[in-house]
Amino acid sequence: MSFASFIASRYLRKRNLSRFLSFMTAVAVGSVAVGTAALIIAFTILDGFERELRSNLIGFSAHIQVGVFRNDVVENDPATLRELRGVRNVSDTGPFLEREAIVIAGDNVEGVRVKGLDSTQDLSRIRSKIIAGSYVLNPVDGRHSIVIGKRLADKLNLAVGDRMLLLGVTDFTDVYNAPKVQCTIRGIYETGLAEYLDDVYVFTALGTAQRVFGLPGRINGYDVLCSDVSKVEQTVDRIQAEIGYPFDPRSVFSIYHHLFVWIDLQQELIPIVVGSLIVISVFNVIATLLLFVIEKTQYIGILLAMGASRRHVRRIFLMQGLFIGTAGALIGAAIAFAFSFAQQELQFFSLPQDVYFMTTVPIHMSAAVFAGVAMAGVLLALLSSLVPAALAARLDPIRSIRFH
Repeated sequence: MSFASFIASRYLRKRNLSRFLSFMTAVAVGSVAVGTAALIIAFTILDGFERELRSNLIGFSAHIQVGVFRNDVVENDPATLRELRGVRNVSDTGPFLEREAIVIAGDNVEGVRVKGLDSTQDLSRIRSKIIAGSYVLNPVDGRHSIVIGKRLADKLNLAVGDRMLLLGVTDFTDVYNAPKVQCTIRGIYETGLAEYLDDVYVFTALGTAQRVFGLPGRINGYDVLCSDVSKVEQTVDRIQAEIGYPFDPRSVFSIYHHLFVWIDLQQELIPIVVGSLIVISVFNVIATLLLFVIEKTQYIGILLAMGASRRHVRRIFLMQGLFIGTAGALIGAAIAFAFSFAQQELQFFSLPQDVYFMTTVPIHMSAAVFAGVAMAGVLLALLSSLVPAALAARLDPIRSIRFH
C-alpha cells in the first residue's frame, strides 16, 4: 500500500472521524450508491422493454412483410417464393392471407384480423407464446382450427375446445350472405401486447382463411425472415428492386414505427433524468472532502512539515474520493443486481397491459451496463475530489499546525 493510500484509509476509519464527518462520509457513499443503482436499474428496464417489444413483434410478424398494394390479393405463386428466397439476407419465407373478420361466440360479437398461414411454411413464433392448448392451425377431424389471444378469449369468455363462428365480411351491406366458417379453438396465446396482438389477431390455416374470405388459392403477402436482423432495411430495398409491383415490402420496424419511437424516446430521456442522481452525488463527495480538509488541517500541516510533498497531500484526498466512489459504486451495483434478479425471477412489479404492452416490468441484465455505470460513478467521485485535493495541497504548514 502506498503512503497516500495508507493515510487516506486511516482518515476514513470511523474511529478517526467525528460523528458528523462519519455521517457525511456515509451520505457521500450512499449518494453514489443510490445514483449508481438507479441508473443501472433504469438501463436494465429500458433494455428489457426494447428486447421484449422486439421479440414479440418480430416473433409475430417476421422481419419483413411483403404485402400487396392496397391490401389486394394475388395468386399463391411458387415462383415468387423462389424469387424471395433468392434475395440476399433472406433465410426463409412463407405466404399468408390476412384480413378483417367478425367473430361470433354466443351473444358476443367482436372484430378481429384473421391471419391464415401455410403450416408447411409457417414462420410465426406465436407457438412459443401458447399458454393453453396447442398451436394447431390445420383442421382436425374435419373441424377447422383456430388459435386466439388471451385478451380476446377473456373478452368472449372462451376456452380451448370451444367453438366460434368466423364471418369474412368484405361488404358490410350484405353481412347475412358473408362466408361463414365454424372453428374450434385449439390454442390460446399471450404475447403481452394486448392492444396490438392478443386482442386483435387470430390464426388459422391458410385454406381456412381462404374459405372464410371466399378467396381460394389467393394470398395477400409473404412473411420473410432475415439472416442478419441489422440489415433488414437493406433487404427491404433489395426485395422491392427484385420483386417489384404489386408487392410492397415493409420491415417490422416500419410497421410498428410508433412503438419503437416510444422506446427510443424513453432511452434518451430516462437515463438523463435518473443520471442526475449521480451528478448530485458529486456535490456530496465535494462537501464531505472539504469537511475532511477543515477537520484534518492540523494533520495536513504536520505531514507537510515532516517532509510530505504537496503532491502526496493531493493524492491522499484523491484516494479518499476514489475510496468513496468505489464503495458507493459497488454497493449501488449490488443493490441494482438484487433488484433486477428478484424482478426477473419473481416478477413482483406488474404493469397495466393497455399502457405498456406487457404485464410485468421486463428486465435484461448486461455486464457492460453494470460495469459502465459503476465505472462512471467511480470516475465522477474521483473527479469531484480534485477541488478539495487542490485546496488541501495549497495549505501553509505553519498556519495549518496552529489551526484550531
